[in-house]
Amino acid sequence: MRISPIHLDADTAGVLRRDLPIIASAFVPTGGALVWRIGAQAVLPAFLAFALLASALVVCDARLMRLPDPLTLPGYPLLAALLLIPFDRDAYLRALFAMAAAYTVHLVLALCGVGIGLGDAKAAGLVGLVVGWLSWAALGQALVSAYVCVGLYAIGLAVSRRAGRGSVVPFGPFLLGAAVLVLLVRGT
Repeated sequence: MRISPIHLDADTAGVLRRDLPIIASAFVPTGGALVWRIGAQAVLPAFLAFALLASALVVCDARLMRLPDPLTLPGYPLLAALLLIPFDRDAYLRALFAMAAAYTVHLVLALCGVGIGLGDAKAAGLVGLVVGWLSWAALGQALVSAYVCVGLYAIGLAVSRRAGRGSVVPFGPFLLGAAVLVLLVRGT
């Protein structure tokens, strides 16, 4: 029997079920801040969907040390469809190119074995799609912020001796958190 790529495995389903209050407590204030910041603009549904997806992915990455395909892969067509609502051709094309660029760069990093996983590459594509809709500069800000923050976190772990040379730090929370922060700060 073949399992579809959007089938939730038991671990992911368990995390989503068990940690639903944490996901909700992350999404509700973020969603409220997005509504307050962006208002009733046509891009709001895409940003809210991304914030909800990011909340679930952050919890999964923190708990399971992976960003599950059943969450990332359906995000692509969903967000691509929602970003069509504003009907801004230039922003939409930029979002598609930013998605491809962010995914490709992170895929190459994952294949080179530099600490980025394939799930991170897929999440980077989602970040490129949504944040790229705003601008190339916004995407750059999100990616640079994510790398700086994960680097500082790793240094903090090393200095406090809570992590060693072979320790793994999940990148998804930093990548997705930086993207949501850029959405909040930059708005539209």
